[in-house]
Amino acid sequence: MKNKLLTDRAALFLGDAAHVDAVLAPNSVDAIVTDPPAGIGFMGREWDSDKGGRDAWVAWLADVMRKALHVLKPGGHALVWALPRTSHWTATALEDAGFEIRDVVLHLFGTGFPKSLDVSQAIDKQRGNMDEVRLVTGWIAEMRDLAGLTNTRIDAAFGLNGMAGHWTTQGAQPEVPHAAHWPKLLELLGVDELPETIRETTERLVAEKGKPGPNWFRRAITGHHETASPGQRWKARHGHRANLSNSARRDEPATEAALEWAGWGTALKPAAEHWILCRKPLVGTVASNVQQWRTGALNVSACRIPHADPRDLAESKSRNPGRAEPVTSAVYGTSRPQQRIDEAGRWPANVTLDEVAAELLDAQVPGSGASRFFYVAKSSKTERNVGCDHLPARVTNIADVPGSKGANSPRAGANRSGAAQNHHPTVKSIALMRWLCRLITPPGGTVLDLFAGSGSTGVAALAEGFEFVGIERDSDYVEIANARLRHELGPEAEIAHLYMG
Repeated sequence: MKNKLLTDRAALFLGDAAHVDAVLAPNSVDAIVTDPPAGIGFMGREWDSDKGGRDAWVAWLADVMRKALHVLKPGGHALVWALPRTSHWTATALEDAGFEIRDVVLHLFGTGFPKSLDVSQAIDKQRGNMDEVRLVTGWIAEMRDLAGLTNTRIDAAFGLNGMAGHWTTQGAQPEVPHAAHWPKLLELLGVDELPETIRETTERLVAEKGKPGPNWFRRAITGHHETASPGQRWKARHGHRANLSNSARRDEPATEAALEWAGWGTALKPAAEHWILCRKPLVGTVASNVQQWRTGALNVSACRIPHADPRDLAESKSRNPGRAEPVTSAVYGTSRPQQRIDEAGRWPANVTLDEVAAELLDAQVPGSGASRFFYVAKSSKTERNVGCDHLPARVTNIADVPGSKGANSPRAGANRSGAAQNHHPTVKSIALMRWLCRLITPPGGTVLDLFAGSGSTGVAALAEGFEFVGIERDSDYVEIANARLRHELGPEAEIAHLYMG
């Protein structure tokens, strides 16, 4: 594991978080604030794979957190991010690692993008060729078994996450590999050429990829989309021939089955994330543990939510607190402007609320929204790129393999784009991370982030006056985090390079 040390206040380790106990001393860290993978194959990224299923994923995270427990001081708290639909996996892993689950901080936001499949459209787009598709996937599965392969090994050869399961299933969601996948797949299977029947069927199915069935074209044209289809825009971005004309809208069902399911989808708009609050078991009582280790308690006073003057709320709601320009807000801590308050403030709740959602609450019940909660927007492009001007801009996008799960699935982040120096796909708001660090870290304490990503937790910890240790296995992200941390520390920060065995 390689270590890059930034002065004496922040350290970045390039390597696997499972080795944290090899580079940090026992009982040396005051708090853990970290954003681990969710196990959903986000944007087709290998690092977010489910490791082979629920039990394997839970065992993996439990092992990492067990090592982290070893370096955390007795009574030390951890705030561990999780998506709602896999937060029970995360909580189970934390318990298995030896942590006590104390609460869940719920972060609400109004800017999530819906990733639902329109069931009515899906019905009319059916091509009715599932028997032929399963003929091909059945042959691939047979050859896989003869070659002594597993789906995991096939995925690894392509740098994919779970796609081999679609290529070999006889159940739901079978998928014929894209033309670009076949040469390598045949090599893996030890097959020189496809049997004639499989070859003809495969060529026809590959040619039909991306094309809807005949019932789709029975739908009347009801208008045109403002831009070309997402698939065509993806092709254009990746150098493929693309039709960038505005595609026709066909909103009215063409079949009785599609009409029956009009208005139905498959997912809710994402508007909440969980931060699981847990604690390493105390040594003795809270009072004795706090005095001996300075851990075991929450910094309630520093995290109270002031009641704001309505004039400040009106001004704040007109802007985005995730932007770089100064705003009047109660959420940023001592180094940012504060709202005027009419009382000491509310007890920190296990709900944090962003500006959009707060405004919705205020509209429904006047006075019940922003003035009652800590609210903060998601990280803006400006905020995430601070300190990274010298780095090359890259696109935050789906997997670069046509037909991959990341390329096709809106739930995996399909068609996200936008070049940025900080190209990490899940950058957290500095304001949010400052509040979380402040809640569980004693003055002058050290915050550990096991999955440091682009360094948002580190920037927040330093801004709050804490020390920071981050671990990240992706060298590109370490470079981004290094730049952001150095910017936070100031130009006088000198970087030393240490190498760990």
